[in-house]
Amino acid sequence: MTSLISRTELARNTRKVIEEARREGPVLVESYGEEQVALIDAFDFRLMQAFIRYQAGQPQDKVSDSMMGLSEEAVQKAIRESGGDVQARWDRVVAAHQKQDISFGRAAELLNTDRWSLMDRYHRLGIPLHIGPATIEEALEEIRGLREYR
Repeated sequence: MTSLISRTELARNTRKVIEEARREGPVLVESYGEEQVALIDAFDFRLMQAFIRYQAGQPQDKVSDSMMGLSEEAVQKAIRESGGDVQARWDRVVAAHQKQDISFGRAAELLNTDRWSLMDRYHRLGIPLHIGPATIEEALEEIRGLREYR
């Protein structure tokens, strides 16, 4: 949910407004009826940027085939290769999750949060969750794979 406040209210209650943006979602600041800026939680901002970049088709490195799907070392390498830009972590993790190379739980772990908080943020931002099979056929394929594994 987005709140709308005046510049005067922002000036008077800066700390309160920032906390509101962090806890409840974006806050739009207006002046004379014109929206001027949006305040958004930094975690949400990074997620949105990463998802937009993924949707725009920016090239991403292939995720490793290890059991973890994407290692912390691979994420750190992406950050180094980007010249130290921390956004590279977000870009790499969100892309790997959206391509379903890593699980939602692994994405949360790599972003240093819990799956429930990340799920809430994905939902609030409209980012697809990709949790579990999308179709009956995929579910049946997972069951077959588990039976073969046993």
